[in-house]
Amino acid sequence: MKLEKQFESKENNLYFLDGTQVNVRECSAISAAEFNNGKIPSQNFFALALNWTQIGCSEETYNEEFLALLRDNLKLLEEKKYFVFIIPEADSAISTEQEKEDFIASCKHCARRIKDCISVAGFAVPQEVSAQNFMEELSAKHKHYTFFSKNSDLLKNGEIVAF
Repeated sequence: MKLEKQFESKENNLYFLDGTQVNVRECSAISAAEFNNGKIPSQNFFALALNWTQIGCSEETYNEEFLALLRDNLKLLEEKKYFVFIIPEADSAISTEQEKEDFIASCKHCARRIKDCISVAGFAVPQEVSAQNFMEELSAKHKHYTFFSKNSDLLKNGEIVAF
């Protein structure tokens, strides 16, 4: 299923396609665990912090039950016309190239599990991995995603949204 873009980014800002700006820098952020337990901020756009261990750290340990519940809850947001961006977080230091690849693979797996959720605007680029590799891996099947960052080096191109 191919989803259409719901947003566009210009000069590190996010806009609905009708031109209405989204104030990403002041949006609420909640954990995916809180979200899966029914917490939803009152804002129609918020950040969702997702720990690597919640996704699963490797193909053998992906937490399909958690990801299925996450998908179900993200689908409920569509009815309210609420949107989120996912902030992947490493629970511990990532130091080896294999850990970096595994982290990206876990995020990619999460994106596959929530691929039909219109409510997902995109993903924040984790600082622990190569931004280029991360965006390429997730964009391959999710061209509608917008990428978010706090990294000033990434923000220089103007197409990544600052948060």
